[in-house]
Amino acid sequence: MEAEPDALEAMTDFLYIIPVGLIQFRMDGAILLANPLAVQLLLPLIPNNDFTDAFSALAPLVPDLARRVQAFIPTAGLVLDHLRCDAGTSAEPRTLSLTVHRTHGGLNLAVLEDVTRLAGQERQLEADRLRFRAIFEHVRDYAIFTVDVQGRIDGWNPSLRRFGGWSAADVVGKPFDLFFPPEHHHPAELNELLSLTTRIGSAEIEGWRFREDGTVFWANSVVTALPDSDGAVRGFVVVSRDMTVRKRMEEDLRRLATTDPLTGAFNRRSGLARLTEALLPGAASPAVIMLDVDHFKSINDKHGHAMGDLVLCSIVVACRLLLGEGVPVVRWGGEEFLFILPGTGIEAARATGERIRTTLAATPVEAASGEIRVTVSLGLAMAMPGEAPEALINRADAALYVAKRGGRNRVELAPEA
Repeated sequence: MEAEPDALEAMTDFLYIIPVGLIQFRMDGAILLANPLAVQLLLPLIPNNDFTDAFSALAPLVPDLARRVQAFIPTAGLVLDHLRCDAGTSAEPRTLSLTVHRTHGGLNLAVLEDVTRLAGQERQLEADRLRFRAIFEHVRDYAIFTVDVQGRIDGWNPSLRRFGGWSAADVVGKPFDLFFPPEHHHPAELNELLSLTTRIGSAEIEGWRFREDGTVFWANSVVTALPDSDGAVRGFVVVSRDMTVRKRMEEDLRRLATTDPLTGAFNRRSGLARLTEALLPGAASPAVIMLDVDHFKSINDKHGHAMGDLVLCSIVVACRLLLGEGVPVVRWGGEEFLFILPGTGIEAARATGERIRTTLAATPVEAASGEIRVTVSLGLAMAMPGEAPEALINRADAALYVAKRGGRNRVELAPEA
């Protein structure tokens, strides 16, 4: 039965506009039907432009197509399924996909698709995958791993072994706060972190973390939510970086900003800040003691500056042991030191000064040339209500001057302003 003209015209239009090439051929390869796109795709590949035989026309793509078709036994089915074929040149690459169906009646239908763009995208995706895999597996300053919505580690990465010595057996299936030292972590912190990440997409934390051998390091971690196709969070990826060197540098800078590099005592700037804080309204009135090493120039001249430096360091060590952490020891300048005694009375402050004096006099410093006996002079001043730090220090300094003029190795109390 012949197709009606309208149906034939519709079929012709369909064959022209369909975005794949179609070739219908017999078992001997004779082409019965081919749409324009099939001719367009294959004609540049056919040396003699002979488009009567499917096996010859498709030979540049599948040289053994005749064998494959004739070896296919079923009366209907899939002979070839999306076979990728290189159909271009180095200057103009092209990739075609060929599918061959056996239809009833001993006929075959070849379907050609130009998948050049798709193949290029797949190659790029594969290259990216290999690149990212190389990055993830070989980074040394970072650890990258994934966790599920409960915070359990579900994706081990070789970077975890280089980063902290962890193996897959150590961590997979366990909450990732196993890296957190107990003294620096509360169990609820993990849930809070994951909740925050779920809400805003990413969160960042820093802190001390465990290595597998029990040592600790300072880590910066960025936690990013991984959504599924519906936008719901299905897990998280954690990227951690070892920041121990930076942390130590920050601590060193902070220490340098607040301490005297020779003795380790607080420096003058830091001491003045602490005294200002101690004089704030509402705080118990402090006392300050200004100390000066007696005849320090003679020590330097006789034993050398290196031994003079050792004497200053020894004074700081002895005073810290005597006074405890609650009393700041400040190197005010040269061989002068300042002690801030918080909330103490006049008699207790005087007794502290005497202990400092007698302790240092009884603690000689060992030198190659013999023992170095050290005495000190001290000036003590009690803070007056509303007194400025500079005024209080000036009064202690004046009392120190009296002690030195009075014969040294003594404690003098400054009069009230």
